[in-house]
Amino acid sequence: MSFKMKLIGVAAGIVLVLGAYVYFKYFFTYEQRNIFQKKLENITGQNLTVTVFGLDGKIIKRWTNVSKITSGKDDRAFTYTYFYTKDNKYVQIPNSVWYVAEEE
Repeated sequence: MSFKMKLIGVAAGIVLVLGAYVYFKYFFTYEQRNIFQKKLENITGQNLTVTVFGLDGKIIKRWTNVSKITSGKDDRAFTYTYFYTKDNKYVQIPNSVWYVAEEE
């Protein structure tokens, strides 16, 4: 392969990567980005332990094998975090509570 062909291949690769970046950054709506990110997270998966602490630093509750944690906001601008346990039970934690999510 000649040097010219290699140079064209590298340039095409750079243009392709930059084009994908610009497309995802500027032409995706916020909702589309979230959907894409969630699909990517579902593919990669995570194995997290979520621990909720009281104001005194003691552990209140701990969940293991949590695959994904998501944040949301309601109509009153109240933010919260939610996830599903390994038993497929819904858990919602307000952001006013201290919690730690760590990989197992």
